[in-house]
Amino acid sequence: MLKLIEKEFAKIDGKLNSKKRSKVQRKLYKKLPDNNNELIELFDELVTEVDWHVFWLVTIWIKRKQTLYQKEFMSYYENWLFNHINSWGSCDVFCYRVLNPMLEKYPDLYENILSWANSDQTYVRRAAPVSLLESTRSFKVNYSFSKVIKVVNKLNKDKELHVQKAVGWLLKYTYLSYPEQTYEYLKKNVNNMPRIVFRYALEKMPDKIKEDLMSL
Repeated sequence: MLKLIEKEFAKIDGKLNSKKRSKVQRKLYKKLPDNNNELIELFDELVTEVDWHVFWLVTIWIKRKQTLYQKEFMSYYENWLFNHINSWGSCDVFCYRVLNPMLEKYPDLYENILSWANSDQTYVRRAAPVSLLESTRSFKVNYSFSKVIKVVNKLNKDKELHVQKAVGWLLKYTYLSYPEQTYEYLKKNVNNMPRIVFRYALEKMPDKIKEDLMSL
C-alpha cells in the first residue's frame, strides 16, 4: 500500500494539498482490506512512516470506513497520539477524524483524556481539550460542564501557546452549551488564565457579555 501511495503522489504536479490528497485516497480506498484486524495493522505500519500526507490518508480512511471505531483499537490510537503527533495540524486532524468519534461512542474513555492532560508532550495535552468537541462542524462539547472544566483546570495555566489556544477554543464552544456556567467560570477566573485563553473563550458570546467580561 505504501508503494501504491508513493506512486500516486509521484504523479501529482506541484505541491501536495488536501484536494490532491483526496483524489489519491478515493482512488486507493477500494484497495484497503475489509478485515478490521488487517486494516488496523496496515494503518499502524503506514503511520510509523511519519509522513504527514500518508497520515492524512489514514485518518480520512478511518473516518470513511468507521469500522475501526472500536474500543479494542484505542491502544493503537493512543500509541499514534504519543509517538507520531508532532504539530497542531496533525493533532487536530487526528482528533476530528479519529479520537473524537471514539470518545463520542465510548464516553468512559474520558479517563484517557484526563491522562493526556497530564502529559509532558505539548500535542498530547492539546488533544485533551480538542477531543471534548464533537467531530462535526458544530463543535459542540461532548461532555458535561463539570467534566469539561476538569480538563480546563488541568491546562488553564499551560505554558504552550498551542495548548492555550485549544483550551480557549474549548471554552468558546462550551459557552454555547452552558452559557451561564461558562460566564461565571470566566468571570471568576479572569485573572487566573493566560489572556489568549480568555480572548478565545469570548468569541461566541454576545457583544454585551463580551464587553462586560473584557472590562474585568
